[in-house]
Amino acid sequence: MKTETIVLKLKNGDTQALRFVYELFYKPTFQAALFITNDIGLAEDAVHEVFLKVQNKIEQLQDPSKLETWLCRMASNTARDIIRHRSKSALFPEARDIYLDNQLISPETVLLDKEKKQIIQHLIRNLQPEYKSIIYLKYYADMSVNEISTTLEIPVGTVKSRLIRAREGIKKLLNPEDHLNRHKINRLIEPEEVI
Repeated sequence: MKTETIVLKLKNGDTQALRFVYELFYKPTFQAALFITNDIGLAEDAVHEVFLKVQNKIEQLQDPSKLETWLCRMASNTARDIIRHRSKSALFPEARDIYLDNQLISPETVLLDKEKKQIIQHLIRNLQPEYKSIIYLKYYADMSVNEISTTLEIPVGTVKSRLIRAREGIKKLLNPEDHLNRHKINRLIEPEEVI
């Protein structure tokens, strides 16, 4: 079924179309919310709120071909609202290790890659929500700067400056020559000892 047809049916109040949209777009919408909340339960809450709002807000969608992007933006915004209201931080789920299936890579390389990913995830987890959403859309949803600008309804220059600030913040902590920063990374990763 074409997206235009689905949107038209949604605008006419078709509950089967809503069920179809839920099944088709649940995963990307959930991933967008999860990236912001870092908590499976909060992400599920955000996604369910989004799909409850779809019937009432579908008239706001101007371009039916952007349905998925529109839903993901709603999920990100709803997730930010939930975080703001609950002021709760949670762990970022472990990213899938894409190298495990490749037998040509040594176990040491797999371990080092996994450690690097964990460090970066910890750093991203501590970013402000507007930086998290930019990083998510750029590197996880693989969107261009122009697509991010359209999705978040912010100027291209703002997208670029937020990307730069987020990268610079992460690079500062990852600089191996700066002894003080290495300690900051260790504090982020190592669990505190209970005495």
